Amino acid sequence: MAMPASMRRARILERIRREGGVTIAELSRVHAISNMTAHRDLEHLAREGLVQRVRGGARALGDGFAVASHPTAWDHRIGQAAAAKEAIADHAAGLVAAGSTIFLDASSTALALATRLMDDPPYELTLVTNSPMIAASMRAEPVHVVICPGELDQPTRTVTGRWTVEFIRRLNFDIAFVSCAGLTLDAGLTTSRSPIADVLRAARDVAGQTIALVDSTKYGRASLVSIARAHELDAIVTDKSLPRGAAADLRRAGVTLRLA
Repeated sequence: MAMPASMRRARILERIRREGGVTIAELSRVHAISNMTAHRDLEHLAREGLVQRVRGGARALGDGFAVASHPTAWDHRIGQAAAAKEAIADHAAGLVAAGSTIFLDASSTALALATRLMDDPPYELTLVTNSPMIAASMRAEPVHVVICPGELDQPTRTVTGRWTVEFIRRLNFDIAFVSCAGLTLDAGLTTSRSPIADVLRAARDVAGQTIALVDSTKYGRASLVSIARAHELDAIVTDKSLPRGAAADLRRAGVTLRLA
C-alpha cells in the first residue's frame, strides 16, 4: 500500500529542514515515486510557505542554504508505524457513514484516516478536528471541515485549551476517533499532556460512539495522564501485529477489539 501523500510530504519536509535541501531525483529514489510526483510534493510544500523551490529541487527557508531544525513530537510520530496506521485508517473509514458528523483528534493515525476518507469521501460528511494538519490537508469537496478554536501546541501540532473544550461541548458527534501515546489494561488510553486529555474527554462526552485508533506499538506503554479506560470505549481499532496474549487480555476485560 502506498504511503499517503500527506505523510510522504511530512517526511520530505523533515528531511529538507534537517539537510538544508533536496533534489527531485533524490526524492524519486528514496520514496519510489515518479519525478512528477516529487515535483508536485515540492510545489505543495512551497505553496504552504514551508520550503523554497529551486531548480531541480527545494531548500529550507532562511538565510543561507541550511537551517538548523529540531524534530518536533509531530515529526517523530508521523513516520512511526506508517503501514499499521494505514491499515487502521482503512478499517476505520468503513465505519464512517454518509451524512454523519465525526471528530478526528490531532494524532498521526487520525491524519491517515482523513487521507483515506479523501479517496472516497462519504456524502455530506462533517469532519471536526483540533488538528491544523488535518484541516489543511483535506481536499474533498463533499466533506465539510470544522477546525476547533484554541491554542496551538507547536511540538504536537495540536489545538487545545479552554476555548477548544468549550467549543466541542456545544457539538454532537456520531463518532469521535481518538488516539493516545500509550495503552494498558490498568491505565487505559494515556497521553503525556493534560490539555490533550481534556479535549479528548470532551469529544467523548458528546459522541454517540468513541473509537480509539491505536497501533500495536503503543500497547503496554502508560503515559502521564489517563484519557479513558479501555473498556469504556465503544471499540479499539489496532493492527494485526498486536500480540495474541494482549488481544485476549483486552477482550477478557470487556474491550471490543477490531484488528485491521
